[in-house]
Amino acid sequence: MKRGEGREEDDGMQWLELTSEDFEQAVRRADGLCLLPFGAVERHGPHLPIGADQITADAVARAAAEEEPAVVFPSYCLGKIFTARHYAGTLALTRRLLLPLLEATVEEIARNGFDRILIVNGHGGNRSLLHFFLRSLLEEPRDYVVYASDYYEMEEGPRRMWHEMRASDYGGHADEMETSMMLHVRPDLVDMDLVPEVEDGLSRGRTADLPGLSTSISWYADHPTHYAGDAREATPEKGAFMFRACVEKVVRQMRAIKADEMSPALQQEFYRRSDHSGAP
Repeated sequence: MKRGEGREEDDGMQWLELTSEDFEQAVRRADGLCLLPFGAVERHGPHLPIGADQITADAVARAAAEEEPAVVFPSYCLGKIFTARHYAGTLALTRRLLLPLLEATVEEIARNGFDRILIVNGHGGNRSLLHFFLRSLLEEPRDYVVYASDYYEMEEGPRRMWHEMRASDYGGHADEMETSMMLHVRPDLVDMDLVPEVEDGLSRGRTADLPGLSTSISWYADHPTHYAGDAREATPEKGAFMFRACVEKVVRQMRAIKADEMSPALQQEFYRRSDHSGAP
């Protein structure tokens, strides 16, 4: 069998599965769009794998690329997760490495021909990091645009349906939603017999006397076991609904990115206006 035989045309394009000879054609077919699945390695209660965020981010990115052509970058699991360092298996890089590594990664993606990069974020703790990272890219001129999607932030329609579907009214980490997603994507990695009692998923409220304030220890103060919510009623069917909603959201975003002419133009305008060197 020759390379590529037996593979469907719309299987998506995985960076690691391409040859150098295939690469330029893949970039063209993707219209210059690369997906970067971004997660973290951290405890998700006793019932989910430590790679849950990354596993779902990879799955969402791959499924989206099957519907709208894009090249999917290898799994990038070096996210911001200082708050889980007290549990074995956590990968918590220092703040001095997080941004430079991410910047070097998108630079290399761009060097290989992509002018649009979508970070498909599967870890809530990465949101603040990504907000800062995206703004920091204005520090010097670039010929590519980086976009970020928190795909698990549901749009209005799916959100209403999920609220009707869910059994629990509280969540945040390794909860009914995340556990359902994993039951759909990788059921072999979920042990429902180990789901904690409901009390373990409730906020401890140990810094409740600091209203409206945050500290470095706020998350640990509320959720020291790295479990927030009630996963007892998680099901594969709920996970299939959530997964499909996430994929559809990312596909719409990919199509919007490919049609986006405003962001690249405004970015170049900003760079020109920020150059006060006197150069023409």
